[in-house]
Amino acid sequence: MNRKRSALAALAVAAAGVALLAAALVLRGFPERGAVIDAVAPIATLGDSGADETAGDALVPGDDGGGFLPVPAPLDDSRVVDAVAPLAKLSCLRDDPAGDQDDTAAQDAALDAPLASWPADAQRTAAEPLVTAALAPLTALPLSQSERTAAAVDLPVDCPPLLREQFNRLQTGEPQSLCQFRGKVLLVVNTASYCGYTGQYAGLEALYRRYKGRGLVVVGFPSNDFGGQEPGTNQEIAQFCRLTYGVQFPMFEKSSVTKVSSNPLFAALSAATGVAPQWNFYKYVVDRTGRPVAGFDSRTTPNDPKLVRLIEQLLANRAPEG
Repeated sequence: MNRKRSALAALAVAAAGVALLAAALVLRGFPERGAVIDAVAPIATLGDSGADETAGDALVPGDDGGGFLPVPAPLDDSRVVDAVAPLAKLSCLRDDPAGDQDDTAAQDAALDAPLASWPADAQRTAAEPLVTAALAPLTALPLSQSERTAAAVDLPVDCPPLLREQFNRLQTGEPQSLCQFRGKVLLVVNTASYCGYTGQYAGLEALYRRYKGRGLVVVGFPSNDFGGQEPGTNQEIAQFCRLTYGVQFPMFEKSSVTKVSSNPLFAALSAATGVAPQWNFYKYVVDRTGRPVAGFDSRTTPNDPKLVRLIEQLLANRAPEG
């Protein structure tokens, strides 16, 4: 009986510590908290007395003829129990019957009861110094691009998910939300200054000037991903585009269009169309609702009849009402 109680106590304490950590992460708004909860859920439920005893590892016969779930060796170490005990203790209520060491029935009932079962208890637990200190390195992790955008910009309600990103303008470095382009037809292009296709800048600018009055926006993203053909600084790129090709369509600072963390817009466009940029001047067309419609490879010129025909068809559609 003592062996069973000792094993269950060690397992419950360890599981409680993991469960409390997951709860505290949720309460503190930890980024990607769903992934953390999914990861620790199997561990946190090991101590659930209502679980199917026929599933998983075989039960070890106990002294009283019953069985119990074996505790992994590291968790059976008293040093581990001592280390996580303060965290588990944080969730105990002041009138926890387990406080009476002579009441065996009360101790068994306390092990079976859910920890921090009331929201107020969980909130208080998450604010404890021990939990705060444990979470400090995790909460300092940087937010994702979309979370930074949501935190920094009051996004319009009618902004499509694809445009809920923020990038710095090439010419000024000023952060701007892509939501400013909602209701427009977009031609999104990854550009380079020293590529065999660089001459397409002229065609892109001509296309922009021809259709911008009807709602077309050409959006450029310089990138050095392919062939190292965009080695310059943002200022150098801006001067080159303006002085050489008279570019006036919106362009944003140089970024990698092949890395999700650097340019989530291109990650979303690649996922929606099923094709990622293979070289400079790959083109994506987005309709007025913020839905990626098609992708065109680098060889497709801005005046290609198929591309122009698609743009005209999308421009003919009315912009969604805001």
